[in-house]
Amino acid sequence: MSQKKFCVIGLGYFGMNLSLFLTEEGAEVLAIDKDLARIEMIADKVSLAVQMDSTDEKALVSLGIKDMDAVIVAIGEHFEPSINTVAILQELGIKKIYARVVSPIHERLLKLMNISELLYPESEAAEHLADRLIIPGLLESFEISNEFGIFEINVPKRYVGQALIDINLRSTYRINLVTVKRINTKKSRFFKEKSDSYDVLGVVSPDYVFQESDILVLFGKDTDFKRLINVD
Repeated sequence: MSQKKFCVIGLGYFGMNLSLFLTEEGAEVLAIDKDLARIEMIADKVSLAVQMDSTDEKALVSLGIKDMDAVIVAIGEHFEPSINTVAILQELGIKKIYARVVSPIHERLLKLMNISELLYPESEAAEHLADRLIIPGLLESFEISNEFGIFEINVPKRYVGQALIDINLRSTYRINLVTVKRINTKKSRFFKEKSDSYDVLGVVSPDYVFQESDILVLFGKDTDFKRLINVD
């Protein structure tokens, strides 16, 4: 499989971390920002980091922007540079453009430009935080449809020491256990401080006995998940 190529324009908190995560996943990343300090922060961590104005069409072409699998416009301070950058990318024939939304007006303009891949980092973070505050033990959630999702929770205390077959998640709650994760602390590839990674146990056998450190990855309806953790 050929290496994926991405361009991230705008290296604020969102764009910076997206560039690092893509690099960690093995992608080739071109990072662009007008701020030299941001470029210097990431220069040795991505394939190429360039200080430039993203509305400079000739400069974009010279960097091989047309060869990218996708271009992510992550500019977050003002929407005018974002709109101008998106317009240039469209003129260049970039097929896959993702754009970060910074305001309702910005969102409307992007939709008028037929940009369907819109990113809402702040609202999505707020939604996840709201879920975590309301639902005890929820670590992460991923919406698959209006009804179904994937939920990660610390194993409920009442399940510690019990086998999967005795809990009857599927028959009692209509919830499927996808897998079990266990925390594994290691050093980050990019920064000196430690970050958490996880060992994934794969397909869990019916006689698996839950341990206190387990994180359960569950699939099912939101309503059934809330029943499981006793949230009305």
